[in-house]
Amino acid sequence: MKLLKYILLFFILIQTSVFANYNDMYIADIQYDWINKNELEKEAIISEIHDIIFENEIVKILDFKSQFQDKLKDENHWDNYFAASSGYKEYKDNNISAFYYKKQKNIYMYALQSKKDISKAYYYDALGKLRYVDFIYGEYPDYPYHSIQYKISGEPVSAIYFVSKDTQYLYNPDGTFVGVWYKHKLYDKHSKVILTRTTY
Repeated sequence: MKLLKYILLFFILIQTSVFANYNDMYIADIQYDWINKNELEKEAIISEIHDIIFENEIVKILDFKSQFQDKLKDENHWDNYFAASSGYKEYKDNNISAFYYKKQKNIYMYALQSKKDISKAYYYDALGKLRYVDFIYGEYPDYPYHSIQYKISGEPVSAIYFVSKDTQYLYNPDGTFVGVWYKHKLYDKHSKVILTRTTY
């Protein structure tokens, strides 16, 4: 009887997997075995995520500074700077995060995201001047979601697809694949580590 149940369950799983997107199974799996995937599997993932992020062409935003005139300087710079430096994840009405140079205690940049508008994140330098803005798309804060980052000049910088806290796919604004972040390491399509980071 148990054998019959296992056989029945096997056929049910086979039938349901037929309707799943083949590449979606790869995407969900990347955080565990990117370095073990073959080239065909990797290309399938890269292509599928590319189609999600670049459904519309990413272009320069011409009136960027005027759109974000009220964000060009952080009005609460010192409060936010010290909150970020102290390791706060939330401060007042914002989510907050800090960015450090390796082996240094002082932050060189911090990011603010209003709890009232989670569709954008604003990156300020140590003097409180706006440097970048992330536009966030998808089911954020649930995974997956993606973001497109712009300089204050309106030039796009990068596009990132977030599978989980540990795993993200990085693309250039022109759609070329850069690599896969897994925790502190960035792997290229050949599974070679090309960069490490101090925060993620």
